[in-house]
Amino acid sequence: MRLALLSGRRKAPAANGRVAAGHLPAPKPPEGPIVTRPLNASERELVEWFVDFTALMSLPASVGQIYGLLYLSGRPLPFDNFVERLGISKGSASQGLKFLRGLGAVRIASVTGDRREFYEAEISPTRLVAGFLREKVQPRLRDSDERLARLKKALGDMDMVDPLFAERVHRLHVWNQRARQFLPVVSGLVKIRT
Repeated sequence: MRLALLSGRRKAPAANGRVAAGHLPAPKPPEGPIVTRPLNASERELVEWFVDFTALMSLPASVGQIYGLLYLSGRPLPFDNFVERLGISKGSASQGLKFLRGLGAVRIASVTGDRREFYEAEISPTRLVAGFLREKVQPRLRDSDERLARLKKALGDMDMVDPLFAERVHRLHVWNQRARQFLPVVSGLVKIRT
């Protein structure tokens, strides 16, 4: 079993058609009409998992809800499906989809015979984290580095400087520079596919 995990091979189903946990075959995309009913308890629980995950990154709940619904649907969904099934406003759905598209976690898809715009999830959680690092963390670190450099310059121009304040600004500047150097390493690790 360990060899199968390391080699990436899936374990064959047992005679009863069941597959051991962790060795699930890739599912076929769902067929039939798009589900429009409210989420059931299990679906709500899965969507809430994504809400909790995105809350760790200080993102709105609607971002986690939208991604969670796309993740569990296994098929492209139209805009109105997010509003109906999640009970969120059109504005929240629009902003959440725009944000997720910017991260590369959601992409626009086309459905034959339907002119509406559809969205589908990139199901790799690493894509979501890598996009967040690129779109949110990296620009903030860059802006922070510029602000701290201005502060250090201003301190150098002052006649009297509080030594504690100067030391703290210097410490933050060093930390920020290290974080900017370390971010590409973290981003590279996140992009490694398992």
